[in-house]
Amino acid sequence: MLPALLRKFLLATNGGRPERDLFKLQGVPGNPFGRIHFFFGLNDPVESCNLDWNLEVFRDRLPPGLLPIATTEGADKVCLSVTGQVLYWDAHARPGTASVHLLAEDLGTFLSALQSDALSPIVLES
Repeated sequence: MLPALLRKFLLATNGGRPERDLFKLQGVPGNPFGRIHFFFGLNDPVESCNLDWNLEVFRDRLPPGLLPIATTEGADKVCLSVTGQVLYWDAHARPGTASVHLLAEDLGTFLSALQSDALSPIVLES
């Protein structure tokens, strides 16, 4: 069962590309910011955009207790832990270095801290 705040977020957005996509990243040398490419949703026609597909594909690569909820512009993932914390998983971490970094104590804090810049997507009103 998904945490309540994640369910609420998915009901409102079903994942997708956020306008505010930039987040502060601490602990990764030379990389002070991360950028969300898209949040995973449910029943997306593009299989790799689905929450369940990503959970299955990355199950053996992610540390135990992490649910991938978004992907960055690279292969890194934003994950929700079983304790509710939002974590960054560095898919390219070198052996002997940390691959998981705390982004926020909870999903609400993480979402409200997202920022935008000139490279962030703009949703046009129709």
